[in-house]
Amino acid sequence: MTPEGRIVAHIKKIVTASGGAVRKVSWEGRIGAPDLLILAGGRHWWVECKAPGEVPRPSQLREFAVLEHLGGCRVMVFSSADEFDYWWSRVQQLQVLK
Repeated sequence: MTPEGRIVAHIKKIVTASGGAVRKVSWEGRIGAPDLLILAGGRHWWVECKAPGEVPRPSQLREFAVLEHLGGCRVMVFSSADEFDYWWSRVQQLQVLK
């Protein structure tokens, strides 16, 4: 399994255990889609998974900017399970999932 694949598997496990859902994403006719859409507690988050030390490609950054500018959706980028776990714990602490 790739480093990104391990992060994706970890995210699916944690989110599902919390009662949420994770969907793999691809755009039809475009490039740069985030990897995942997380759905939990009536909210959603876009997520991009990268191997440690890697950053989103320019095409991805352009697409992420469109999501944020036109849709008000920020894309979270994680390069480790620990990064995701920290963010997810903050989401839960802020009671966003209620």
